[in-house]
Amino acid sequence: MMASEPVVAYGNAAAVPVPCQITVNIADMSMLKDIKRAISMIRGVISIDKSRAMKSYERARADVKAGRVVECRDKEDFFNKLGI
Repeated sequence: MMASEPVVAYGNAAAVPVPCQITVNIADMSMLKDIKRAISMIRGVISIDKSRAMKSYERARADVKAGRVVECRDKEDFFNKLGI
């Protein structure tokens, strides 16, 4: 275990390395294969996952599903809920 790795230990339990995560944003998706290959050559890399950012309507649907939406009758009701 390298000294710079974060570890977790509880009581008398042995220290366990905690995996870290790095996010890389790529503008040119045609380079994805080469970038994944280069990152996989770095010692200590255990996995490489490809994910895409949610589109605005997907974020909005997630907000509704999670209950992060407030309904207002009119602008006065909106300002009252804001405390203005």
